[in-house]
Amino acid sequence: MPGLTDTHRVWEAWMDAFALVRDALPGSRAVPCPSCGEGNVRVSYTGDPVTRIGYAIAWCDVCLNGIYLSRVGVPDGVEMLSFEATEEERNAIVPDVRLIPPDPGLDDEVPGAVER
Repeated sequence: MPGLTDTHRVWEAWMDAFALVRDALPGSRAVPCPSCGEGNVRVSYTGDPVTRIGYAIAWCDVCLNGIYLSRVGVPDGVEMLSFEATEEERNAIVPDVRLIPPDPGLDDEVPGAVER
């Protein structure tokens, strides 16, 4: 697409990778990292156990780059951390990820997002 920034291209690649992982849940699918190509994309959800609405973090298990997605629906059958999880519980699942900043020109369409 003409006129896209490099950051937008990176975000689109990460969003595509996130969607592939999400669509395979509660199963699994090996999805190569859009940043380094060496590792696989992992996804962790944190949310409300009743509404199953929360946020997701997707990251590479090798380079530890990743993205943060707010206000997403947590797919049925997928484990998630609760909002009340301790820092130790979070750290046991999600490593110290270097979050890729969103592109200011990126639209608000997020796969799996909950409408406001």
